[in-house]
Amino acid sequence: MSEALRKEIIRVFREWESGKLTCQAVQHWAAATTTAGADAYATKLIHHLRGLGEYLITTDDLPTYMEGMDLPPEDGVAYLDRQGAVMNIRNRATDLKDDPFYGPHTKAILRELS
Repeated sequence: MSEALRKEIIRVFREWESGKLTCQAVQHWAAATTTAGADAYATKLIHHLRGLGEYLITTDDLPTYMEGMDLPPEDGVAYLDRQGAVMNIRNRATDLKDDPFYGPHTKAILRELS
């Protein structure tokens, strides 16, 4: 299951990056995707994609997610956690505040950070 799910995640990333899928479509896909039998990294990616708006994940983050795919699952999870820890949430939220998809989430995030 993990290998098939990883291939599907890569397909979704490519379609999202090329504009064939919207943020909302990616989030809906993730919500409908099972992680039963998936490795820790694939499971973490699906969890992140289910909360795409809340985590402020954009196509700019895809290289980071893809780099984690090259690591053993647990190392990929640790790598992703380290990358998330250095992300400037305030800047990301400010940049996305007028976006129709991300905007509602950024308002709450910016309020919390104030």
